[in-house]
Amino acid sequence: MATLNLRRLPLSLVALIGLLLVSATATEDSAPSPSPSAEVELICHTDNPTECYPKIFQATNEFQIVRPDQDLPKGLHVRLNVQTGQKEAKINVPDELNTALEGLPVDSSVVVVEPEDQEAQIKIPPNAPAYDPAGKIKEPRAETQDEGNAFYKSLSILKKGLNVDEALEMLEDISHDIYYGLKIAEDYDTTKQLFCLANTGEIFTSTDDPSSSKVLHRAKLAALTISSAVQNNPKALSEIEKHWPALQKVRCPGTGSSSSNEPLGTATFRLVSGQRQQTNDPSLAKARVSAISGLLKNKAIRTHFLANGGMERLLDVLVMDDGDEEESSWEPAQRKAGLLVLDNFLDEDMGAVLGEWPTTPQAEDEVCAARTTITTELTGECWDWHAKKLADRHDKGHWSVELWNKLREQRKNINRGSKKQQQQQGKTEL
Repeated sequence: MATLNLRRLPLSLVALIGLLLVSATATEDSAPSPSPSAEVELICHTDNPTECYPKIFQATNEFQIVRPDQDLPKGLHVRLNVQTGQKEAKINVPDELNTALEGLPVDSSVVVVEPEDQEAQIKIPPNAPAYDPAGKIKEPRAETQDEGNAFYKSLSILKKGLNVDEALEMLEDISHDIYYGLKIAEDYDTTKQLFCLANTGEIFTSTDDPSSSKVLHRAKLAALTISSAVQNNPKALSEIEKHWPALQKVRCPGTGSSSSNEPLGTATFRLVSGQRQQTNDPSLAKARVSAISGLLKNKAIRTHFLANGGMERLLDVLVMDDGDEEESSWEPAQRKAGLLVLDNFLDEDMGAVLGEWPTTPQAEDEVCAARTTITTELTGECWDWHAKKLADRHDKGHWSVELWNKLREQRKNINRGSKKQQQQQGKTEL
């Protein structure tokens, strides 16, 4: 048998054989050890081994669901699936790009979703009705079937002039509801009848007249109905505005004072009579002031009120005095008139529109004091003087003091504005 003679082998071949032997040994040493699956701690909620899962989450390159009782190793990429609400995780790749986020602006790992143009989202159909902030006013559920019938019956009775007292009682009671308040205001004939009953010149007749009591009672109910119908009811007030151009020209029929033929455009705001032989009812004046206050929330009616001496007619109420220094019967009506001025013209927090009043320059105090000694109709030139005189008679917390303070503050603002305007005009001329 031949023997291998290593001496005769070339040196290069010997080196090659040695290298192969070393590589084989290194490969055996680095071979992976058997899988330690038998040593992994499992969580099993049932007896079925296929439903068991590792206590420590085993991450891969794909997102997998993380069970609630599994422990998450550090450094994984974890996310919440918003569709399923389940937590998912995978091996974190720092430079990995999410193709789902391509093209979206990103700031600090937060996706910024830019809202689409609202005009593109909401397509308003052609000929759509204008937006109405008050919304649709639904008919209330009547406690009985007769309630709605009684309301419409009362409207018919009032317009025909039949049982007026019963109809007024019903309407005054139900007009607080915004639905029925709107229905009253929508009907021109009903509105005209209410305005005529509340503002007829017959309310200033002498107390010796047997019919005076009935006239005053009807006027008060009518005024309260108007007040309730428009109070916090912009749709009803809007309906009154539609009727106003026709209403202000109406001359209501009457057999009492000559002023009964006065058009509603001025009669609505005439709160007391200046004639000594005629009487004025404080409670009726209060009800009518309340109705006016609600009407003045409308700009068109407010403008007409100011242009037709409405503020002077309020002043008529504020200066009324029945001689009782402790508790005047006119106090409730005067307070209502003072609050009307504050809420509509002087107190912005109460919704007043500043700048519409006062605008009339005031007369000197001596002039106003002299005018009180003669029977002349009050004018706006002495409004401030009377307001201060009224406030001086009461304590600090009285409404008249607030009225005077707000009026004085508004006068100062007007004066500052006038001076600033004059300065600007002077600079322009230079």
